[in-house]
Amino acid sequence: MFAASKMKIRDQSGYTLLEGILHLAVFMLFAQVLVGVMWWLTNTEASVTDTTEIEWALFIQYVDSYLIEVDSIEVHEYSKGFTIRKGITNYKVESYKNLIRKQKNWDGHEQMLLNIDSLFVEMEGSLLRMTVNFLNGVDKEHVFYVTFRTE
Repeated sequence: MFAASKMKIRDQSGYTLLEGILHLAVFMLFAQVLVGVMWWLTNTEASVTDTTEIEWALFIQYVDSYLIEVDSIEVHEYSKGFTIRKGITNYKVESYKNLIRKQKNWDGHEQMLLNIDSLFVEMEGSLLRMTVNFLNGVDKEHVFYVTFRTE
């Protein structure tokens, strides 16, 4: 029995150079696939976790709710904001540092949109155009239709 096991050991040729090259080639293939998958995941994560689109959509909806049945609207000097008058209530929306804020009757302020670089507002008839440049380089523009109160 001992002789038979010695014979098996002698017959094994061991690990050859050809096998080593084959294993290295397979490893390099998997490494390239892993690099490609990691690159794709990084780009996907950057686009999915960017909250600019969601914040902008919520901001548009929020501003739009104030532009219904207004008495008057006035764009500020240098087009950095506007004031809405509804009855005895005044709403002031303006750029302040790196955010857009809203003030009600000039008391305190409520943050509406964060991480902005600049705000530009212009009024043409019943259309209010807002252009916002974010700190991450994204530019957004929206045109609101303002309805005025008729009595």
